Amino acid sequence: METGTGLIWALIAAVEHKCDLINMSYGEATLLPDYGRFVDLVNEVVNKHRLIFVSSAGNSGPGLSTVGAPGGTSSSIIGVGAYVSPAMAAGAHCVVEPPSEGLEYTWSSRGPTADGDLGVCISAPGGAVAPVPTWTLQRRMLMNGTSMASPSACGGIALLISAMKAEGIPVSPYSVRKALENTSVPIGDLPEDKLSTGQGLMQVDKAFEYIQKCQNFPCVQYQINIQQSGKTMGSAS
Repeated sequence: METGTGLIWALIAAVEHKCDLINMSYGEATLLPDYGRFVDLVNEVVNKHRLIFVSSAGNSGPGLSTVGAPGGTSSSIIGVGAYVSPAMAAGAHCVVEPPSEGLEYTWSSRGPTADGDLGVCISAPGGAVAPVPTWTLQRRMLMNGTSMASPSACGGIALLISAMKAEGIPVSPYSVRKALENTSVPIGDLPEDKLSTGQGLMQVDKAFEYIQKCQNFPCVQYQINIQQSGKTMGSAS
């Protein structure tokens, strides 16, 4: 990524300040998924320092394999897709006939990745009214996309971490991700919907109940190294 130096400094700062959670709401296309200096450092931050990394999946849909890097193409990052509810469609977008059920924004990026991964982990609400600079001559602006969905998911995960610490449950990026994926509500009825929605709309309360029930189960991590054209590529789960 062209901002690699800044991103690396951000990771160093997150580790030094003993952060629990990172959100990153931008990315770009990549030639090699799950590969590169920044991805190696993200893997170290997640697997060694146990930070939870959340990032936007991208806004290049609805075409297949449009997920961006690093949010949708890195195995140790929780990639988030953008969801819109019927109330959001009516209130934020003035849709005359809002959908009867919630759905993914049509331009939310889709998997799969070039190496066969799903690409999107979970989905979260993808709309927000955000403050903008005064020189734009407008006080508020409606922003939509996975850049809004990712911090929404990050806030939900912050609630999970807070509750886990309050009850003395060890915080692990693996147990949190497993809880989120196993308790999300599916969006759409077709198998291919998972390419854009991941495991579905995150449910903070259900995820915490899952963590409470599974807190004594062992957490297993697998590291896979593949030698390809003289380059070592790794993934973890």
